Amino acid sequence: MNLSGERSSLLVSIILPTYNGSKYLRKSIESCLSQTYRHIEVIIVNDCSTDDTALIINHYASIDKRVQIINNAANQKLPQSLNIGFAASTGTYFTWISDDNIFASDAIATLVESMEQDPGIDIVYSSYYFINEKGDRLDSFGYEPEALLFKCAPGACFLYKKEVHTLLKGFDPTKFRMEDMDFWLRAAVRFRYKYIDQKHLYYYRKHANNLTSAIYSDANLYRQYRQNHFLSFQHFFRNGLGYYITDQELELHLELYFEDIVINKNWNFNLADKVIGYINYLDNLITLPWENIGFDKKRINDIINSKKNRIVSLVINDLVFENKLLQNENPKIAKIINKPISWYYKEYEVLPSWYKKLGHIIKAWQGNKNWRSLINKGK
Repeated sequence: MNLSGERSSLLVSIILPTYNGSKYLRKSIESCLSQTYRHIEVIIVNDCSTDDTALIINHYASIDKRVQIINNAANQKLPQSLNIGFAASTGTYFTWISDDNIFASDAIATLVESMEQDPGIDIVYSSYYFINEKGDRLDSFGYEPEALLFKCAPGACFLYKKEVHTLLKGFDPTKFRMEDMDFWLRAAVRFRYKYIDQKHLYYYRKHANNLTSAIYSDANLYRQYRQNHFLSFQHFFRNGLGYYITDQELELHLELYFEDIVINKNWNFNLADKVIGYINYLDNLITLPWENIGFDKKRINDIINSKKNRIVSLVINDLVFENKLLQNENPKIAKIINKPISWYYKEYEVLPSWYKKLGHIIKAWQGNKNWRSLINKGK
């Protein structure tokens, strides 16, 4: 089925919110207008920009009737600007693009065709490439829907039915900077996702002025960012899975989501208890009724086991690093300690009771267990 031609029932609305994004704005707009799927409307929401944005968007509106402009009277920020844009849209399918990102010319056609091939699907999304400021290709991003547990899996290249936006009442204006993750979590409990791995469809630009860049350099922003994730995951578990997750469990989930065990280099807690707490929590996640929201149980199991391995890998890597530092201070002790670390680092992934052995190693590291017993076991 070729959907690159005109079909009146399948208008696609592309919202392009922008705030002082003139540096890359032209490329973003042109990537929309150059789609092989021609039946689109591009609604640009100018959120009180003070750069050359107005000149740029007025130019494109004057040469292509598919471009509409909405100028906010006051700065609304991203989630509300998206809601304003979608409120003015008339498409059957919705998507949006940042003012610094780029669609490939066949992106919309591919997404629409994928959606039409499976009427039971409400949201389709694709993998994509990261690019730098110059447009050079970097790494890529692409995950199955079940990965939403620990990352914003639907990412940036997507298409969804208008009713998804309507029934979810759009984006939550209070979730600025994580409005997309919140939207996808709320969508997951009511709608069905489809993932396609076609990285060439979209190019996500990484640069110093990305919205998320400021979060980690401002303590107050980061605190609010985490609290918003707490509330979104709380709704996801309680309203979607019918699981009354406790606040303590939610805190564990956020620690896993943000990989705090890497950030807390000083480890001012009982590391053995912390890691075993993670493992117990993850084991409990596997038992939840994921089929109720259309998630594949096997993929959930794989993702959770991958997270377990990730935790241990991060811990062991840090132990190895600290051991290297110790070599300068006390080479003899460093040599003794390195034996069980090396053994465990090579073997833990293939052992069915690996997390118990991790606990033993961490206890030995803390001085609560004899290293010699571990060295003997590792032979």
